[in-house]
Amino acid sequence: MSKKNIFNKITTALATSTALSLAFMVDLPKAKAFFLIQEDLFFGRNIAGGQEVSQREFQAFIDGVITPRFPNGLTIFDANGQFLDSTERLIEEPAKVVTLFREDTPTNEVSISEIVKAYRKQFKQESVLQVANKDNLAVSFGSGEDLFNNSSVPKFIQTDLFFGRNIPGNGEVSQSEFQAFVDSVITPRFPDGLTIFDANGQFQDSTGTIIEEPSKVVSLLLEDALSNETSVNEIVAAYRQQFNQESVLVAANQDVKVSFGLGDDLIDNSPVPELIQADLFFGRNIPGGQEVSESEFQTFVDSVITPRFPNGLTIFDANGQFQASTGTIIEEPSKVISFIFEDTLDNETSINQIIGAYLQQFSQESVLTVVDEDIRVRFVESEPVPEPSSVTGALLFSTLIIACRLKKKGRKRSVRG
Repeated sequence: MSKKNIFNKITTALATSTALSLAFMVDLPKAKAFFLIQEDLFFGRNIAGGQEVSQREFQAFIDGVITPRFPNGLTIFDANGQFLDSTERLIEEPAKVVTLFREDTPTNEVSISEIVKAYRKQFKQESVLQVANKDNLAVSFGSGEDLFNNSSVPKFIQTDLFFGRNIPGNGEVSQSEFQAFVDSVITPRFPDGLTIFDANGQFQDSTGTIIEEPSKVVSLLLEDALSNETSVNEIVAAYRQQFNQESVLVAANQDVKVSFGLGDDLIDNSPVPELIQADLFFGRNIPGGQEVSESEFQTFVDSVITPRFPNGLTIFDANGQFQASTGTIIEEPSKVISFIFEDTLDNETSINQIIGAYLQQFSQESVLTVVDEDIRVRFVESEPVPEPSSVTGALLFSTLIIACRLKKKGRKRSVRG
């Protein structure tokens, strides 16, 4: 089977999340890509003693602590994770991931540090993970910007489009209206597959009022060809016109590696191991009209994935679609598992073993893998780093636990992927 057809099946991932299109809050000149960095903050919601940070408490923290420091907008993701503690006991934890597109300034660095310290103090957390991506990331706020490198030899890049659903005059783009837009405008231009994120986000207007907005985020893995760049701009222009929007945020990550099956050499295996991010996209449709159930997938995670990556992982619920050769649109529930680990041969082998097991157990054609080797992982300076076995109030995401270990082993070395 061709990679194109494999791609059709696997790029069906929707990370169940809450997110905001920053495009609606920032008044920026047209026809220019702005070089911002993406910063993800991972907040675990377990509290020592068996309690949990509630949805209401976390929203109050967003409103009172984060949004005033970053009033132009933020993205909030719902997540779940798990790891094995020192006794091999499986620990699960709900979490929130806040994503910011911000300027890389000392002032913003201080603001991030203040947010992290405030969360740790208010909710008795041991740490909050910070993951930054600023290499080969281009961000725009409208149509017509030159975002893609248009390489002489086209390569896959990841492009995320943030669609706000509020309409001036208190209207809202409905679920059915947005789905119709995806079916008629986006999918025909990118029939090989796309990812749709359910989203919510917020910003603070000039009067200090916090505005919340349901949103959708569509993620595409595409070649950085001029034709694809043109298609992205056409999609943005169509959405703005049809739903009376001011802008659509577009973020293009041009430094990822993509695989559609087993055996591709995606990881550099550096002589001095560095942290990288790997996302695995698992389609849940089974040939014949069946589906991998929630319990079956969780059992697979518990028995196949977590033993190979016991320090932690993040699981996102997902949905997506592609267009078959007959023109029929195929939808598929999916799961996305995100890891951050050292770029060793052992970890690369473990990833391939996981993919092979899923293909065999659930009669799948492929599992999509996306690797980003340009991330920065860090914690607040001067904060103690707990032993992995004691991390019960921190995010159950692989990066946090691995970074804790690396930082404890050698604080003189910058942890970077």
